[in-house]
Amino acid sequence: MQHLHAWYATPLGRRVGAAERGAITQALGHLGIGDLVCIGPLAGPLPLPPTLRQWRVGPVGDLVAEPHQLPFRGHSVDAVILSHVLEFSPEPAAILAQAYQSLAPEGRLVALTFNPLGLWGACRLWGRWRSATAPWRGRQWPASSVGVHLRRCGFQTLARHYVCFRPPIQGERLQKRLDPWEDRLRRLGRLAAGVQVLVAVRREPGALRGRTLVERVGRGAPVGTAHPAGRVRVLAPERGGSA
Repeated sequence: MQHLHAWYATPLGRRVGAAERGAITQALGHLGIGDLVCIGPLAGPLPLPPTLRQWRVGPVGDLVAEPHQLPFRGHSVDAVILSHVLEFSPEPAAILAQAYQSLAPEGRLVALTFNPLGLWGACRLWGRWRSATAPWRGRQWPASSVGVHLRRCGFQTLARHYVCFRPPIQGERLQKRLDPWEDRLRRLGRLAAGVQVLVAVRREPGALRGRTLVERVGRGAPVGTAHPAGRVRVLAPERGGSA
Protein backbone atom coordinates (compact mmCIF):
# COMPACT_ATOMS: atom_id res chain seq x y z
CA MET A 1 0.00 0.00 0.00
CA GLN A 2 2.94 2.36 0.57
CA HIS A 3 3.97 1.85 -3.05
CA LEU A 4 0.40 2.62 -4.11
CA HIS A 5 0.44 5.87 -2.12
CA ALA A 6 3.61 6.89 -3.97
CA TRP A 7 2.17 5.79 -7.32
CA TYR A 8 -0.65 8.35 -6.98
CA ALA A 9 1.98 11.09 -7.24
CA THR A 10 3.02 9.96 -10.75
CA PRO A 11 1.53 11.53 -13.92
CA LEU A 12 -0.75 8.53 -14.47
CA GLY A 13 -1.58 8.21 -10.78
CA ARG A 14 -2.69 11.86 -10.54
CA ARG A 15 -5.15 11.37 -13.38
CA VAL A 16 -6.45 8.13 -11.91
CA GLY A 17 -6.93 9.87 -8.57
CA ALA A 18 -8.84 12.74 -10.16
CA ALA A 19 -11.16 10.29 -11.96
CA GLU A 20 -11.74 8.34 -8.74
CA ARG A 21 -12.58 11.46 -6.75
CA GLY A 22 -15.08 12.46 -9.41
CA ALA A 23 -16.75 9.05 -9.31
CA ILE A 24 -16.97 9.09 -5.50
CA THR A 25 -18.42 12.59 -5.50
CA GLN A 26 -21.09 11.51 -7.97
CA ALA A 27 -21.94 8.42 -5.91
CA LEU A 28 -22.07 10.15 -2.51
CA GLY A 29 -23.08 13.67 -3.46
CA HIS A 30 -26.57 13.13 -2.01
CA LEU A 31 -25.16 12.83 1.52
CA GLY A 32 -25.38 15.99 3.61
CA ILE A 33 -24.78 15.23 7.27
CA GLY A 34 -23.00 12.30 8.86
CA ASP A 35 -19.73 10.39 8.85
CA LEU A 36 -17.78 9.10 5.86
CA VAL A 37 -14.87 6.70 6.34
CA CYS A 38 -12.25 6.29 3.63
CA ILE A 39 -9.95 3.28 3.89
CA GLY A 40 -6.96 3.09 1.60
CA PRO A 41 -5.06 5.61 -0.52
CA LEU A 42 -7.09 8.38 -2.06
CA ALA A 43 -5.35 11.29 -3.75
CA GLY A 44 -6.64 14.62 -2.47
CA PRO A 45 -9.75 15.64 -0.51
CA LEU A 46 -13.27 14.88 -1.67
CA PRO A 47 -15.36 17.94 -2.68
CA LEU A 48 -18.29 16.98 -0.43
CA PRO A 49 -20.33 19.21 1.94
CA PRO A 50 -18.38 20.27 5.07
CA THR A 51 -21.22 18.96 7.22
CA LEU A 52 -20.18 15.44 6.14
CA ARG A 53 -17.27 14.46 8.38
CA GLN A 54 -14.56 12.66 6.44
CA TRP A 55 -12.34 10.19 8.28
CA ARG A 56 -9.18 8.87 6.58
CA VAL A 57 -7.98 5.52 7.90
CA GLY A 58 -4.30 4.79 7.28
CA PRO A 59 -0.74 5.70 8.20
CA VAL A 60 -1.15 9.27 6.90
CA GLY A 61 -4.83 9.70 7.73
CA ASP A 62 -6.93 10.86 10.67
CA LEU A 63 -7.09 7.38 12.26
CA VAL A 64 -4.35 4.79 12.50
CA ALA A 65 -6.31 1.53 12.51
CA GLU A 66 -6.60 -1.78 10.75
CA PRO A 67 -9.28 -1.93 8.01
CA HIS A 68 -10.90 -4.93 9.72
CA GLN A 69 -10.91 -3.24 13.16
CA LEU A 70 -12.40 0.22 12.82
CA PRO A 71 -12.90 2.36 15.96
CA PHE A 72 -16.55 3.16 15.25
CA ARG A 73 -19.76 2.05 16.93
CA GLY A 74 -21.83 -0.42 14.98
CA HIS A 75 -24.44 1.04 12.63
CA SER A 76 -23.05 4.57 13.06
CA VAL A 77 -21.34 5.41 9.74
CA ASP A 78 -23.19 6.77 6.72
CA ALA A 79 -20.70 5.81 4.00
CA VAL A 80 -17.52 3.77 3.62
CA ILE A 81 -15.01 4.04 0.76
CA LEU A 82 -12.71 1.09 0.12
CA SER A 83 -9.94 2.47 -2.07
CA HIS A 84 -8.10 -0.59 -3.43
CA VAL A 85 -7.80 -2.23 -0.01
CA LEU A 86 -9.64 -5.35 -1.18
CA GLU A 87 -6.87 -6.01 -3.70
CA PHE A 88 -3.92 -5.59 -1.36
CA SER A 89 -5.32 -7.12 1.84
CA PRO A 90 -4.90 -10.78 2.83
CA GLU A 91 -8.37 -10.69 4.43
CA PRO A 92 -10.80 -8.88 2.09
CA ALA A 93 -13.81 -10.69 3.58
CA ALA A 94 -12.93 -9.36 7.06
CA ILE A 95 -12.74 -5.81 5.70
CA LEU A 96 -16.16 -6.12 4.08
CA ALA A 97 -17.62 -7.60 7.26
CA GLN A 98 -16.25 -4.67 9.29
CA ALA A 99 -17.63 -2.17 6.78
CA TYR A 100 -21.05 -3.85 7.00
CA GLN A 101 -20.94 -3.74 10.80
CA SER A 102 -19.97 -0.04 10.87
CA LEU A 103 -22.52 1.17 8.33
CA ALA A 104 -25.97 2.31 9.32
CA PRO A 105 -28.93 0.63 7.60
CA GLU A 106 -29.09 1.86 4.00
CA GLY A 107 -25.54 3.16 4.37
CA ARG A 108 -23.48 3.36 1.19
CA LEU A 109 -20.32 1.48 0.29
CA VAL A 110 -18.06 2.55 -2.60
CA ALA A 111 -15.43 -0.01 -3.63
CA LEU A 112 -12.62 1.06 -5.97
CA THR A 113 -10.62 -1.67 -7.71
CA PHE A 114 -8.36 -1.74 -10.73
CA ASN A 115 -9.91 -3.20 -13.86
CA PRO A 116 -8.17 -6.51 -14.70
CA LEU A 117 -9.81 -6.72 -18.12
CA GLY A 118 -9.23 -4.85 -21.35
CA LEU A 119 -6.15 -2.73 -21.99
CA TRP A 120 -5.09 -2.42 -18.34
CA GLY A 121 -5.40 -6.15 -17.78
CA ALA A 122 -3.33 -6.92 -20.88
CA CYS A 123 -0.57 -4.54 -19.78
CA ARG A 124 -0.49 -6.18 -16.35
CA LEU A 125 0.36 -9.52 -17.93
CA TRP A 126 3.02 -8.15 -20.28
CA GLY A 127 6.59 -7.03 -19.93
CA ARG A 128 7.83 -4.87 -17.12
CA TRP A 129 4.38 -4.47 -15.56
CA ARG A 130 4.43 -8.12 -14.54
CA SER A 131 7.23 -7.64 -12.04
CA ALA A 132 6.31 -4.12 -10.95
CA THR A 133 4.84 -3.16 -7.58
CA ALA A 134 1.69 -1.08 -7.33
CA PRO A 135 -0.81 -1.08 -8.83
CA TRP A 136 -0.09 -4.33 -10.66
CA ARG A 137 0.85 -6.56 -7.77
CA GLY A 138 -2.58 -6.65 -6.11
CA ARG A 139 -5.27 -9.29 -6.32
CA GLN A 140 -7.42 -8.09 -9.21
CA TRP A 141 -11.01 -9.24 -9.67
CA PRO A 142 -13.47 -8.31 -12.41
CA ALA A 143 -16.39 -6.20 -11.25
CA SER A 144 -18.73 -9.20 -11.28
CA SER A 145 -16.50 -11.03 -8.77
CA VAL A 146 -16.36 -7.98 -6.50
CA GLY A 147 -20.17 -7.92 -6.62
CA VAL A 148 -20.28 -11.55 -5.48
CA HIS A 149 -18.11 -10.75 -2.45
CA LEU A 150 -20.32 -7.78 -1.61
CA ARG A 151 -23.46 -9.88 -1.80
CA ARG A 152 -22.01 -12.57 0.46
CA CYS A 153 -21.36 -9.93 3.12
CA GLY A 154 -24.92 -8.58 3.00
CA PHE A 155 -24.58 -5.72 0.51
CA GLN A 156 -26.80 -5.02 -2.46
CA THR A 157 -25.05 -3.61 -5.51
CA LEU A 158 -26.72 -0.47 -6.82
CA ALA A 159 -24.46 0.53 -9.69
CA ARG A 160 -21.22 -0.29 -11.44
CA HIS A 161 -19.23 2.07 -13.59
CA TYR A 162 -15.75 2.57 -15.00
CA VAL A 163 -13.39 5.57 -14.97
CA CYS A 164 -10.01 6.73 -16.31
CA PHE A 165 -10.02 5.79 -19.98
CA ARG A 166 -6.39 5.90 -21.09
CA PRO A 167 -3.45 3.51 -21.57
CA PRO A 168 -1.47 2.85 -18.35
CA ILE A 169 1.72 4.56 -19.44
CA GLN A 170 3.80 7.06 -17.50
CA GLY A 171 5.27 10.36 -18.61
CA GLU A 172 3.73 13.81 -18.19
CA ARG A 173 4.12 14.65 -21.87
CA LEU A 174 2.40 11.45 -22.99
CA GLN A 175 -0.42 11.88 -20.51
CA LYS A 176 -1.07 15.45 -21.63
CA ARG A 177 -1.40 14.22 -25.19
CA LEU A 178 -3.88 11.57 -24.04
CA ASP A 179 -6.06 14.01 -22.08
CA PRO A 180 -8.16 15.06 -25.13
CA TRP A 181 -8.78 11.38 -25.92
CA GLU A 182 -10.46 10.62 -22.61
CA ASP A 183 -13.99 11.20 -23.90
CA ARG A 184 -13.35 9.25 -27.09
CA LEU A 185 -11.92 6.24 -25.28
CA ARG A 186 -14.87 6.29 -22.87
CA ARG A 187 -16.95 4.80 -25.67
CA LEU A 188 -14.97 1.58 -25.34
CA GLY A 189 -16.24 1.11 -21.79
CA ARG A 190 -14.32 -1.26 -19.57
CA LEU A 191 -12.03 -2.27 -22.44
CA ALA A 192 -10.18 1.03 -21.98
CA ALA A 193 -11.00 1.78 -18.32
CA GLY A 194 -8.39 1.62 -15.59
CA VAL A 195 -10.63 1.56 -12.52
CA GLN A 196 -13.98 -0.02 -11.74
CA VAL A 197 -16.29 1.50 -9.13
CA LEU A 198 -19.06 -0.44 -7.38
CA VAL A 199 -21.69 1.37 -5.33
CA ALA A 200 -23.55 -0.80 -2.84
CA VAL A 201 -25.97 -0.39 0.06
CA ARG A 202 -26.15 -2.15 3.42
CA ARG A 203 -29.35 -4.17 3.56
CA GLU A 204 -30.85 -5.63 6.70
CA PRO A 205 -31.47 -9.40 6.66
CA GLY A 206 -35.05 -10.11 5.65
CA ALA A 207 -35.67 -6.63 4.22
CA LEU A 208 -37.96 -6.37 1.21
CA ARG A 209 -36.02 -6.16 -2.03
CA GLY A 210 -38.51 -5.41 -4.74
CA ARG A 211 -37.64 -3.59 -7.94
CA THR A 212 -36.99 0.00 -6.99
CA LEU A 213 -35.55 3.05 -8.66
CA VAL A 214 -31.80 2.91 -8.22
CA GLU A 215 -30.01 5.98 -6.94
CA ARG A 216 -28.69 8.35 -9.57
CA VAL A 217 -24.94 8.04 -9.51
CA GLY A 218 -24.67 11.13 -11.66
CA ARG A 219 -26.86 13.84 -10.15
CA GLY A 220 -29.35 15.23 -12.63
CA ALA A 221 -28.74 12.40 -15.12
CA PRO A 222 -31.36 9.77 -15.97
CA VAL A 223 -30.72 6.34 -14.50
CA GLY A 224 -28.63 4.18 -16.81
CA THR A 225 -26.94 7.00 -18.71
CA ALA A 226 -23.28 7.97 -18.76
CA HIS A 227 -22.03 10.82 -16.62
CA PRO A 228 -18.78 12.79 -16.73
CA ALA A 229 -17.01 10.53 -14.22
CA GLY A 230 -17.34 7.46 -16.36
CA ARG A 231 -19.59 4.87 -17.91
CA VAL A 232 -22.56 3.80 -15.78
CA ARG A 233 -24.27 0.45 -15.69
CA VAL A 234 -27.26 0.20 -13.37
CA LEU A 235 -27.89 -3.24 -11.95
CA ALA A 236 -31.13 -4.84 -10.86
CA PRO A 237 -31.41 -5.43 -7.09
CA GLU A 238 -29.88 -8.71 -5.95
CA ARG A 239 -32.30 -11.45 -4.98
CA GLY A 240 -32.13 -13.56 -1.89
CA GLY A 241 -30.53 -12.97 1.49
CA SER A 242 -26.90 -12.66 2.33
CA ALA A 243 -24.76 -15.78 2.35
